Parts: sequence; structure tokens; C-alpha cells
Amino acid sequence: MPHIQPLPQYVALGDSYSAGQFIGGDTNLVREPVDGGLGGPDGDYSGRSKDSYPQQLARTVLSGYEFIDVTCGGATIDDRGLGLGGILTPQTVFGGPPYIPVDGSGVPQFTPTPRPAQIDALSKATTLVTIGIGGNQYNLGQIIAKCASLGASAIGSPGTDYYRHTEEGRADLARKEEDLRDGFAKMMPELRERAPHAKFFFVGYPTLFPTADPTLFPTAEGQGTCDGGLDENITIKKGDMPFIQQQFDLVDSVIREAARDHGHTYVDIAESTRAHHVCREGTEKWMFGLYARYTFDEELHGYKPARFPAGKDMPPFSPGWTAWMQGMLAHGDGIFRGNETLTTFHPNKRGADNQTRQVTTALRTAGII
Repeated sequence: MPHIQPLPQYVALGDSYSAGQFIGGDTNLVREPVDGGLGGPDGDYSGRSKDSYPQQLARTVLSGYEFIDVTCGGATIDDRGLGLGGILTPQTVFGGPPYIPVDGSGVPQFTPTPRPAQIDALSKATTLVTIGIGGNQYNLGQIIAKCASLGASAIGSPGTDYYRHTEEGRADLARKEEDLRDGFAKMMPELRERAPHAKFFFVGYPTLFPTADPTLFPTAEGQGTCDGGLDENITIKKGDMPFIQQQFDLVDSVIREAARDHGHTYVDIAESTRAHHVCREGTEKWMFGLYARYTFDEELHGYKPARFPAGKDMPPFSPGWTAWMQGMLAHGDGIFRGNETLTTFHPNKRGADNQTRQVTTALRTAGII
């Protein structure tokens, strides 16, 4: 009987930027069977899109591979002492879509079963791994929320001033960086132990905001207006946008350093997206903004968002995710609107296409394809 050579195995690990969260809305999800024990009738609430870069790679240049996708929105490296989880520990907090159904008071109707640690998908049979992680470990969302909160009652750069010029803010940034570096130091040897024969490709984060281009901020001093993602009622000030981008760049630098020190490949996404941030227009805009109007053109923006309940009710996230986003949503008129989707600065379809191109180039350079 002839010996059948097993297919090479590709495993995708990562957070919402790798899961393709929000791309295509509820109609474009990679859903898992109901009997998988990972939630209710709509799947597992990890928000994996069929147009994420792992899914695109698996359909194209890696179509000859066995494919395992365990990416999940909200994933961290470990639980950070907050009961979160993702790569090394089971994940308990999910952002969807699909969104967890809530009752009339906004209370979730059930709590999804925790997802297994993503690292459990790796084995000696794994030959290729992409991983995009670190943003939630550093808690970039909390920084954005703090800037939005401070910007509700101040002009200039209140978030930057807090983090750069107060003892509390500086200490918080130092703790976040320590959490990030400690997480990578813990994760890297465990990845190699689980998949000793695999090639690892660490995928960085895209550019969110411009760092210096006043022509992209056409409104009055202190106003955080930029096209498609922020409008005159959003409280992130233009003076804080460069600081927020610097935090994304810091996370990328830690990822790059960890990949280099352990002999892996780092895939840079930031440079190819410097001119395609949330303040660009039309086809040049490769990122969702903070929220997306339900009436946005699907072809232009690459998705059809799920609809939130009308009014200012808290969106139907799981309890943990809701708590994590509380600061972002605290200023109802400024942050959350009825009939809109909170997309919290993620790649849109064009952004995911670019991620796919950059990873494909890295795979080709490494001789994988």
C-alpha cells in the first residue's frame, strides 16, 4: 500500500487584527459548529472573517496546506491577571460579531464557553505559523479610551499630556510595556516547544493615525476630526493622534525584536499603510474608524456592518468586553450612536488585502512558496 504524505499544516494565531474582525459583518463570518461547545447558535463570537489575511492565504498561496485558524478578537498572550486569555491561556472575553444576545436591560443571555488556548492548536505536525498578537497585551484600547475620555473636556493633547507628564500616566505606560515584554518572553519558547518544526511569521500592526499632516485635520484647533472614522463629536483630539500611533509603533518594535531574537520572521504592516490610515478617504482608506455608519457604501468600505439597537444602549458585547470598553463608551453622544457599528480602528477589506500581500511577500522571500 503506497505511503500517503501528509499535507503541510498552516496554523493561524492572533487577535482581532488577524481574525479580520468586522470585515463583512455578520454575513462574512467563519462560524464553528454549534456542537463545538463554543457558544450559542451563532458560533463562537471570535469575529473571524472569511476575508482575514489567514483565510485569504489559505485560499490562495497556501491552498495546499491543512489549515487551522484559531485567531480570535480580544486575544491576549496570557490572561494578564484579568481573566482574558488567548495564546497561552483559555480566552473568556469576546467581542463578536456575532454579538451575544441581551435582554431588555442589556444583560447577556448567556456566557460563551471559554475558548481553548490558541497554542493548543500547534503540534509537531505544524509546519507554518502566522501570529499577530500584542495589542491587547499592551492594552492599546485602554489608551485610546483614556484619550477619548480626557478629550471630552479638554483641547490640545490631553491624553498625551496625561501619559507623558503625570506620574500616574508614565507609570501606566511602564506597566503596559512590562506586561508586553514579559508576555513575549514567556510565549516565545513555548511556541517553539509546541511546534518544533514550524516556520513562524510574526505579523505587525497597521498604521492607525498620521503622525504629522495637518491637512488631514480640517477643523478647529483641538478637534479630532478625520474622515470616515471620526467626526466632530468624537472626543479623540488631533493632538493625541500622533501619541496613539506611537503606542502602536512601540508594540510593533517589541514584536520585531522578539521575532528577531528567536530566529523568526517579522512581517511589517505599518510602513505599507502609512498613507492609508483612518484619516484618508475612499479607496486610500484601509482602516475602519472608531465606528461605522450603517449607511456606508459596502463596496467603498469593504464590509456591511451589523446593526446596533437604536439609541444609546450599551452594545451587546459579553460582560468582560463591555467592561473593557467602558471608558470608550462612557460619553454616549461623543462615542456611541444608534444604528452604527463600533469598529474600534481595525483593518477594513482593503487593509486585510494588504496584510495578505505583505505576508505573501514574506513567505516568498523565505522560500515557503
